[in-house]
Amino acid sequence: MTTADPAPALTTRGWADAWLTAFETAAADPVMLLTGERLLTRADIGQVHINPGIAKTTLTMPNSVRPHQPCVTIRPLERPAWKRVYKALAASDEIADVINAGRLPDTLTDPATVDGLRIAPAPGDLTFTCSCRPDPGICPHTAAVGYRVAQQLRANPGLMVTLRGGSMKQLRTTVRLRKPTVPAPSPAPEQARTGTDAPQAFGRWKARPTRPDRARLQPPHAVPAPLLDSLRSDLPDPAPTAQALRLMTRDAAARASALLAGRPLPAGEDPVQDAARLLADAAHRPYLEHAAEQLGLSTLQMRDLALAYEYGGPAGVDVTLWPLATDPDALAYAEAAIQPHRPAPLATLASQDNQLTDAAARIQLRLGADGLWYPFTDWHGTWRPAPGHSTDPATAYKAARRTLRER
Repeated sequence: MTTADPAPALTTRGWADAWLTAFETAAADPVMLLTGERLLTRADIGQVHINPGIAKTTLTMPNSVRPHQPCVTIRPLERPAWKRVYKALAASDEIADVINAGRLPDTLTDPATVDGLRIAPAPGDLTFTCSCRPDPGICPHTAAVGYRVAQQLRANPGLMVTLRGGSMKQLRTTVRLRKPTVPAPSPAPEQARTGTDAPQAFGRWKARPTRPDRARLQPPHAVPAPLLDSLRSDLPDPAPTAQALRLMTRDAAARASALLAGRPLPAGEDPVQDAARLLADAAHRPYLEHAAEQLGLSTLQMRDLALAYEYGGPAGVDVTLWPLATDPDALAYAEAAIQPHRPAPLATLASQDNQLTDAAARIQLRLGADGLWYPFTDWHGTWRPAPGHSTDPATAYKAARRTLRER
């Protein structure tokens, strides 16, 4: 009597990694993916229901009135393809033994082991829909579903067969009823040989079955996953984390693309400017507190500098950090230009250095070294950068008022 394999042996990383590679490549939005990962701990996520071609759940956000209905649709394999899969797996003694033991081996993620068929989906096989948006596309809720499916695949890899329209029950039945392989008869002692003639051996080698080319098995619309996407665990200290490597690689690619497009990046950026540039990308926001600590700034200051870069680039950061000496005539011109747009025309205006402040309206304008007026709005006692800088102070003032209305 044999002892059953312990439960931990059912866990796997291969199928979860194959799913994550396809899912993250199909999503193609690091911000949505990061937000979706956070929702796994911050939102109330119901059980993810996995059926042929679909994974869906009900997700309730904190302080939300009604739940969302995120859904990931997976293109299933056709029935003839599944028949080929069952037949190919039943034909292998080694694979059949593993399936009979209740496991789905990670080696099956390679189409070469399954008659050239791909059980794990390709990026082009996935579609995202959610009640939070009218059109298909990735959102934080569907991203959370994708990561929850990966968790479930680690414990039960057979769910991948269900997602692709197959049946684990049918697979086990096919394997159980297969005809055992009949070993080749042994030669008689007098006919036994210890070797093979060289021409015969070479002929056998030429006639050997070759492994299908993985590149040919990719559908035409499939997008190859970046190398770092397959990195699932952090490197040993003091190397950066896997997530940090992805973000740095993504930033380097964005900078290279800008240079190739003829948009030279500012030279000689100091650490504050560079940190503000990186944090202007929402994908880097998880590192905001760490960056602020390294630069000796508060988290609020670092967040404002990131917004300043997002809205106005390096000049926006400079005008946020430093007061500049300005011609009083420029401030007087700005004061006259914004007067018709002030909600309280009789309230006092204050001017100092390059700053024109309308405290009653909770608006401040700052003149940059580039000759542009940058709007700021009062945010709980601090001046926070707002979008809409302009050569015209009245236009910048109206942009600040619009920001206040939208809050």
